[in-house]
Parts: sequence; structure tokens; C-alpha cells
Amino acid sequence: MAKKLWNKDYILLLQGNAISTIGDLMYSVAIGFWVYQKTGSSALMGVMTSISMFVTMFLSPFCGSIVDKCNRKWVMVGIDTLQGVLMLTVGVLAYIDALSVPIVLIAAFLAAFGSVFYSPAISTLMLDIIPRDDMVRGQSIHSGISSLIDLVGTAFSGAMVAFFGVPLIVVFNGLSNLYSAATELFVRVPRTVQQGNSVTLKGVICDSVSAAKSILSDGCMKIFVPCALIINLLAAGPLALILPFCMEKGFSVDQYGYLISVFSVASLSAVLLLGAIKLGHRVRFWVMSLGFSLAIPFFVAAYFSDHFIPMCIFAFIAGFLNCAGNTVFNASMMLALPEENRSAILGFIRSASIGGSALSTVIYGLLGELLPLYIVFSVGSAISLIPMIYMCFHPRIKKFVLENHEEKSETT
Repeated sequence: MAKKLWNKDYILLLQGNAISTIGDLMYSVAIGFWVYQKTGSSALMGVMTSISMFVTMFLSPFCGSIVDKCNRKWVMVGIDTLQGVLMLTVGVLAYIDALSVPIVLIAAFLAAFGSVFYSPAISTLMLDIIPRDDMVRGQSIHSGISSLIDLVGTAFSGAMVAFFGVPLIVVFNGLSNLYSAATELFVRVPRTVQQGNSVTLKGVICDSVSAAKSILSDGCMKIFVPCALIINLLAAGPLALILPFCMEKGFSVDQYGYLISVFSVASLSAVLLLGAIKLGHRVRFWVMSLGFSLAIPFFVAAYFSDHFIPMCIFAFIAGFLNCAGNTVFNASMMLALPEENRSAILGFIRSASIGGSALSTVIYGLLGELLPLYIVFSVGSAISLIPMIYMCFHPRIKKFVLENHEEKSETT
């Protein structure tokens, strides 16, 4: 559909998404602060976070199937509008001191429910508005903007909440969602293959089963998806347990914050670099393959470091390489999606990914009770190198990445 990367539709989605992301980030900090201030319960804050995780895990495969049959523009506009009204309502209730914990939990559930529809809609639309030969750069810019907002926003959101107060921050989030909905009205959204088909329970279940079969029958997807899920199972746990890892090493909470910032800056640097430079198709393949493969030794070196500065240096290099490899891999996997049920397949992958992350955290946490975390992290990372190398250097994957990224946008 698009002839160049910086087309009107891409720009509209970028800026609308950026504004709503700022609002969402500030809201998460503000409402977490409100809950803890009212209840003093850290467990309740964990429940709020887990609501989104469980809704995504259980509903994503089915919601993706529904999105395939709907007009994606009205899915995005409708979800953003409803989210905006929901947040404005919560903000007003907070302002008049009528907000309660049950209302906050209901709002968290409704927001998560809307997200499982919105995510496959915007992900598949990005495939239509970004030229195929610019997919890596286009997605890098999109994720880079989100990473930059997250990095800067995390640093200043606490001060913003303290200065403006919780009610005003929540209202701003509502307005940011309404702004995003207004800009999406002007985005050209092509029809999907299944658009207009009736939505039935039997059809949604059949589509979910079909999505799983599509993954198993497609030459590239049956390698991409299982390997990605295995890698996620092996690699997600350490990222969720960095705090106890730092405590075990004898570092302070401040140093933990600095280490997290190092990972964030490394990832941001990688996506911005890939977004600024249009790489040749062979270079993309080697960025994915070597990025994944070389990141592991640097992660292991970071885990074994007893001194903070060397650990940060190793962590930055590992985070940069891993993010660069992930960016090319994600773009390649998106290009491999069959057009007729892309949203259903994305929902299936997202559900499995969330479940894998949760399971990985539990496994690493249990193993960390028996062994030092640096050993558990290192062994898990080393094992993940096996599916990484298999996936990256499999002849079919190598051929797909080289040939698909080489296609010109005029063929889309």
C-alpha cells in the first residue's frame, strides 16, 4: 500500500501512539501510587499487573481472530475512545474522592480487555503501511519512540504525579487516548482477507485452531515460533529477577536502578541506530544471527562480574546486540505471517509468549532458591544459544530473511 516509509498513515500512527503511550505510562505510575497510598499493599499492586498478563494470555488468540474479521480502523478508534472515556471517568472519581480499589481493578481489567483487541489491529496495520524493504527500519523507529518515552517517562513520571496529582494525570491519560482515536480517523486502512465475515463462537474457535495449524504447516513459521517461545522461556526469567540478583551480588538498590537504565539505553541505542540506517538484506541477516549469538557470552560475563562497572559494560553490549537481533527477527517473523489470519496468529504467539515469560520467572525463581542466581542465569542463557543458532542459521530461515527483506515496496 505504501511507497515510502514516511507516508501520512505511518506518521499519524507514530505520533498518536506516542501521545497515548505517554499517557499510559504516567497513568500506571499514578494509579500504582494511589493504590499503595490508600492500602499500603504491594500485593495488590502485583494483582493489578497480573490482570493485564492473564487477560492477554487467555484472550489474545480469540481476540486476534475477531480482529481479522473487523474493520481495523474502527477497532482502534473504538478501543481508544472507550479507553479515553474510561480514564476520564476514573479521573473524575479520583478528583471528587469517590475512587475505590474495586473500581481501579475493574478499570484495569477493562483496559487490558481493550488492549488485546487493539494490539493485533495496529500490529497488522503496520505491515500494510510500512514498505516490505523498510520493515526493519519502520518497526525500529516505532519501538524506539516507545523505548525513549519509557526511559524518559520513568525518570520524570514520579515528579509529574507529585506536582500535578493523581486525578489530573488520569484525566490526561484519558485525553491522550481520545487524541489517538481522533488521529486514527485519518489513517487509510486496507481491508483484510476475512473482513466482513460474521463473528461466531464456533468461527473464532476454528480460527484459533487454524492459526495453530498455520504455524505448524508453514515452513518458516514452524521454525520461528517454537524457537522464539523456547528462547523466551529460557531468557525472560533473568530480566524479571534482576533486583534479587543485584542484592545477591551485594549491590545497592540505586545500582540496581542504574543497571536497568543501562539495559534500557542499550536497547534504545540499537533500535534508533537500525531506524536511522537502512541496512542491506545480507547485513540484516548477519545482524540477526550474530546479534543473538554474540549477546549470550556478554550476558554470561555480566552475570559472573563481581564489580559493578564491568558488569554495566558487559550488560550494555549484550543488551545492544540482543535488541538488534530481536528487531530483525521480529520484522522477519511479521513478514512470514500469512495474510488471511495474521491477527489470529499474532494473538496465539502473544498468548504463548506471555505464558512463557510467567513460567520462566517462576522456574528461575525456584532454581534461585537452590543455587546462586548468577549460575542459574548463566546456564539458562548458555542453553538458549542452541535454539538461537538453530533458528538463525537454518537454511530455510536464512533464505527467507535474505529474499523477503530484499523485495521492493512496489510489490506490496
